[in-house]
Amino acid sequence: MAAAGLARFDADGRLIWANAVFRASLGGCPGDRLDALLASLPLREDAAAAVDRLRAGETVALAVAPYKERGLLIPAEGEGGELVLTLAGDGGAPQEDTGFFGLEDLLGDRAGEAERAIMQAIAVPLVVTRLSDGLVMAVNQPAGLLFGVPLDDVVGRSFAKAYYTEPAERERLLAALRDGAGGVDGFETRLCRPDGSDLWAMVSARRFRFRGEDAMLACISDISARKRTEQALEAQWDQSRAVLNGLGQGVMAFDRGLRLVAWNGRAAELLGLEPEFLRYHTPYATIAGRVGEGLAFGPGSVCPDMLSELALSDLALSDLALPDQGLSAALGEPLPVRPAAAERLWECTRSDGQVVECLTRPLPDGGFVVTYTDVTERRNAEREIIASRELFELAIRAAREGVSQWDLRTGELWLSPYWWGMLGYGEDEMDNSVARWTELILPEDRELSMNMARDLVKGVTNECQFIQRFHHKSGAVVHMLTRAIRVLGPDGELFRIVGSHTDVSDRVHAEERAQAAREEAERALRDLKEAQAHLIQSEKMAALGSLVAGVAHEINTPIGIALTGASLVAERTRVIRRDFEAGTLRRPDFADFLDMAGEAAQLMLLNIDRAAQLIQSFKQIAVDQASEERRVFDLRDYIDEVLRSLGVRIKRAAHGVEVDCPADLLIDGYPGALSQVLTNLVMNSIIHGYAPGQHGTLRVAARAVGGDEVELVYADDGRGIPSELHGKVFEPFFTTSRGTGGSGLGLNIVYNIATRRLRGRIALDSAPGRGAAFTLRFPRVAPAERAPA
Repeated sequence: MAAAGLARFDADGRLIWANAVFRASLGGCPGDRLDALLASLPLREDAAAAVDRLRAGETVALAVAPYKERGLLIPAEGEGGELVLTLAGDGGAPQEDTGFFGLEDLLGDRAGEAERAIMQAIAVPLVVTRLSDGLVMAVNQPAGLLFGVPLDDVVGRSFAKAYYTEPAERERLLAALRDGAGGVDGFETRLCRPDGSDLWAMVSARRFRFRGEDAMLACISDISARKRTEQALEAQWDQSRAVLNGLGQGVMAFDRGLRLVAWNGRAAELLGLEPEFLRYHTPYATIAGRVGEGLAFGPGSVCPDMLSELALSDLALSDLALPDQGLSAALGEPLPVRPAAAERLWECTRSDGQVVECLTRPLPDGGFVVTYTDVTERRNAEREIIASRELFELAIRAAREGVSQWDLRTGELWLSPYWWGMLGYGEDEMDNSVARWTELILPEDRELSMNMARDLVKGVTNECQFIQRFHHKSGAVVHMLTRAIRVLGPDGELFRIVGSHTDVSDRVHAEERAQAAREEAERALRDLKEAQAHLIQSEKMAALGSLVAGVAHEINTPIGIALTGASLVAERTRVIRRDFEAGTLRRPDFADFLDMAGEAAQLMLLNIDRAAQLIQSFKQIAVDQASEERRVFDLRDYIDEVLRSLGVRIKRAAHGVEVDCPADLLIDGYPGALSQVLTNLVMNSIIHGYAPGQHGTLRVAARAVGGDEVELVYADDGRGIPSELHGKVFEPFFTTSRGTGGSGLGLNIVYNIATRRLRGRIALDSAPGRGAAFTLRFPRVAPAERAPA
């Protein structure tokens, strides 16, 4: 074959131009369709499938008249997007299963000359390389022009090293060639020219024998312009996709060729499609078919026969002309089998019950847009409104509530029969007028009701709820709970106020009684708090009484001794004075008197001094408890003084006392509060801690904790406190000895003083049979008192 046939077809498959060789082989004139031309030739596949393969960049083999030999249609893409076909002969020789063919078998001895003629006659770039090392064995002029080099500079050089951007790309091509049984079509790769510029190429390659060696024939198409366009479209699509993905609606747009050009994830979600299924230029028929096969709308949701027709059709949207009944039949489906040329709106229901509103709009360029909106909630709301309206009408008849309606356009007032019945009037006594309503409502509630109505009319509020009082026919007062709402007309303007009325007289009276009971309870609580304060004060006075008893007992002995000594001195002085005045005083008697007087004076001084010390310490404790003044004191000394004041009670109970406290542990605080705590704890042990006749030991231990706290532990070895009572012992008036004089305030006072006055915390550790221990922690320096508000 001395020359190759060349032809160009537009995007719709119509012939634009063909050379003489092409017309002599396939015929045709401008305007003829490619599928019609191929349909006149014997092919291994139908003409539509051959056209699809050519558009995909695959080579098609066919028998060419008048030569009756096999020919190859090699596709390429032109600069304007048109389809460029090159018709070249392969000698018609059948090939082995390997798919190889050889030019030597075709042309014999003239293979070299014929080879060059064929190579140069083909208008698309061709390169023959040796499979073993990629050495260029032959190249045609279009290939030289494509790479911008003379042909002599190409032949004999390694194509892999000189023109592949990445050497691994050739290995990828060879792998595709092996996987394709010696042939590969539509292989896209990135090449480079000698001047350093990039070249995007689409390669169709065949493995064959060339000059006795295994070689690869590669047809190279420059798709750089297409790639740049695709990259620009991709960048533009990235921006558009960001906008579309922000929409709550699903969106899909198709061009005039029924190919997908824009979409968002919401569309895939509503149609039940995998996000990765949607791709740029995905045919509309493919998408409709996948929707029909899926489970979102149930299998067969799109007619398969019409889909097959659409898949084989190259008609643009403007060419579609289906009868109305065909469109109507498709409008219940998620995708119309053939989109309508005019705007259409319909609904379809998914298998899960979700309702999707579909809207198809044509585009000026012949394409169309389909939007999908989930209207399930809206439809459910509409159904609920209808059901609610029906339910409301039934409720009006069945409910024991009065209903009112005030028509703002006419000024008419309507009150239901039940409303009148709540006031004791029958239907024959109904007078639905504003004047009658004004007569029945209490004057003090009339102004409030009118203000509420004005707020509803002005739109200050959309609904209100309040209680109105009306005169009953019998003269009683009826309390009605009124709920009023605004009702808008179809024009959006307020035209009616509707209210419901419930007789809540019993509830109001019950609330009044509850309020009175609450006031009475609050009054009783105040009285109780006053009684509690009085009892607490009494408890403090009782502690002071114990202190006085201790004072009386402790100073009784030294005062008694001093009194006895003074009486003895007075008696002996009287005798000495009598003898002196009678002149019978003897020297030995006077000496005895002086010795006795000296001993008595020494004894009296010692005991009076002891009594003075006791009185001073007891006085200090009494002052501390009474005045609650703050001062610095030695904790060990103060504990001893407090225990000394309680000595009578402790000795009477025959208990022992142990104190473990370091000397010079100074406290800046309130000694009276601490005295009250220790006194109450000791008395609690004496009264409650031991069984009658049982004797034990009371222990007080104190130590500094850290640098700013003191821990004081008071413990006895008595009967103990059950664990279930631990949470109650500090409560006021709780006592287990109510019948034996217990007030239940001792430990409550301890807790209040410890947590409030001393600003500390107190804890109980006790169990039946192993006594009770109270651990008190408080600051060494008491915090300053808060100023009264």
